[in-house]
Amino acid sequence: MFKAEKGMWNPLLSDEFNKIVDEWAEGRNALRGEMAYPTRIGNVPNPYAPTREMGSNNFYSLFNELITKDLIRHFCDAIGCKNPLYRWEEYAKFTKYGQIIAPPGILYVIGEAGAGRGVVAPGFGRSLAGGSTWTWYKIIKPGDSFHVKGVDMGVTEKQVKPDKPYRLYRSCYRTEYYNQNDELVASRDRTRMNIVAENLQKTKSAFKEKERHKYTQEELDEIHQAYYDEDKYRRGSEPLFFEDVAVGQKITPVAAGPLNVLDGVVMMGAMGQQAAFNVQWDMLNGNIETHGWIDPETNAPRWRAEGHTTDLAARSTGLSTGAYGYHGQTEALFQKAIINWIGDEGFLKIQSSRTLRPNWHGDVTWINGVVTAMRQENGECLVDFELTAVNQDGEMHQDSTATAILPSRNRLIE
Repeated sequence: MFKAEKGMWNPLLSDEFNKIVDEWAEGRNALRGEMAYPTRIGNVPNPYAPTREMGSNNFYSLFNELITKDLIRHFCDAIGCKNPLYRWEEYAKFTKYGQIIAPPGILYVIGEAGAGRGVVAPGFGRSLAGGSTWTWYKIIKPGDSFHVKGVDMGVTEKQVKPDKPYRLYRSCYRTEYYNQNDELVASRDRTRMNIVAENLQKTKSAFKEKERHKYTQEELDEIHQAYYDEDKYRRGSEPLFFEDVAVGQKITPVAAGPLNVLDGVVMMGAMGQQAAFNVQWDMLNGNIETHGWIDPETNAPRWRAEGHTTDLAARSTGLSTGAYGYHGQTEALFQKAIINWIGDEGFLKIQSSRTLRPNWHGDVTWINGVVTAMRQENGECLVDFELTAVNQDGEMHQDSTATAILPSRNRLIE
C-alpha cells in the first residue's frame, strides 16, 4: 500500500486516488513563483504572453483591455452602484478628479492571470472562490488600458471533518494590473478552494441542500428601504475628514437581493468572460472535463460558469442547492459600502475578503461594517474596517477587512 509522506491521507478515498492527489499537489507546488499571463485578449493572442506550454488552469483570456464610460456603467449596473462619480460627467467634473472615474472593483472585468501551467485537481471536484486581497495604488479612469501578469503561489491542504469523503486545498495566485504607461495600478491575491473528490456524489457531500426563502412583503419593504437609504446617505462630495471618525462608528448598511438569474447574467455580461456559439466552442474545446459539464437533456457540453445563472448547471456540478452568486460581486458590495461612507475625497487602499460558503440564488445579502482602528502612517491618514455579508437567516457567507485613506482637515489627499 502507498504510504502518504505528504498531505492528509483520507481513508474515505481510495489509496490510489489519495496517491494521485498527493502527486498533483506536489506538482502544483513545484510551480510556485512561476510567472503567468492570460493566453488571449478575447479571441486574439495576448502580445504580452510568451509562447509556452499551457496547463488546464491557463486557458482564460483577458476579458477586457480598455476602460470606457460604457464599461464602467455596465460594471456599476452589475453591482447596483448609482454613485454619480462613476456615471455622470456633470457631477464628476466638479470633483477633484475633474471627470468620471471607475470604481476600484472594475478590474474584475479586466481579468486575471490564472495559475499558469498548474493543472486542475484530479477526480470530480469543485473549485469555488475562497477570497482575495486587493491593493490599489492609483485611480482608474476612462482611457486606461490594462495588461496583467501573475505569480503562481501554489496550494495548501486544509483539514476536513472525518466524515467528509474528499480532500480540500486552498490555491492562490497573484495578479498585477498595469496600465498603458506600465504603471502598477493594483494587485490581487486570489484564492480558490478546491474540493478534491473521486466522483460527483462525494463532491455533493460538501454542501447541504437549502430551500429558498419566500419573502414577506415586510421583508421586501425593508430591502427596498435600504436601497433608498443608500442613495440618501451616500456621502459623495461632502468630505469625511480623518479627525471626524472614531473607532466603533458604523457605516451605512448596503442590501442586495434576493439574488436571481438576471443578477448573475448582468455580472457575467459586464465581465465579458463568456462567449457564444463557435467562439464559445473555441474556449470550451479541450477543457470540457475540467471546466465543463454535459447537459443531460441535450448531451451537449456546457460551461460550469453557468452555475452562476442556472440551477441545472450548478446541480450537475455538485451544488445541490442550485445556482450561486459571484464572489467578486459580493466583494464589490463591500467596496461600494465603504466608498459610499468615505465619499469622493477618500481612497480605498486595501480590501481583503473570505468566502465562507456560496451565496445562493434567493438569498439577500446585507453588508454591515464598523471602524476598527485609525492611524497615521507614511503621511497617510488610515482607517480600518471590518465588514460582514449576512443573509436573511443571519448566516454569513463572506467577511472582509479594509483600509481607506481619508483627508485631514489640514491637508486633503493630493
